[in-house]
Amino acid sequence: MTVQVHLGLGANIEPEQCLRAAVKLLRETFVNLQLSPVYQTQAVGINGPDFLNMVVSFSTCMPLAELQAWIKLMETKHGRDRSEPQPSCHRLDMDVLLYGNLISEADRVPRSDVLERAYVLRPLADVAPDLVYPGGQKTISQLWQASQLGQVTEVFALGFTS
Repeated sequence: MTVQVHLGLGANIEPEQCLRAAVKLLRETFVNLQLSPVYQTQAVGINGPDFLNMVVSFSTCMPLAELQAWIKLMETKHGRDRSEPQPSCHRLDMDVLLYGNLISEADRVPRSDVLERAYVLRPLADVAPDLVYPGGQKTISQLWQASQLGQVTEVFALGFTS
């Protein structure tokens, strides 16, 4: 069974290199990727450089547990250090934001950041404006427009080659 997945990508250590590497990996593994613009956002809860964040959407037959294991492996391959207490500065971070209409607290889907962080909701609204949030009645675009998330997100020009 095919499911639509929305991943949040972010980094604040060599962020341009990390996001380019992530998009390349995703394109090699999945088809028909949709990419949001990249947004620059101040680090929240830590003293560090700004983050670059984006959302990537694609369809897959990969079960959620397998996808999460793949993500963890890709993060580690690209220098993600999980030994630091969170939140922390980091290289490639990939989070499953939405996995179809699945609602699972155990799997942290939908990810709480969707409704709590502008750097997640804004690019998700760019990629999936008409998608109804799982378990809700509003579209992602409506959620973004109604949000009062005060965090400043600015578009960051980062082109991706095909």
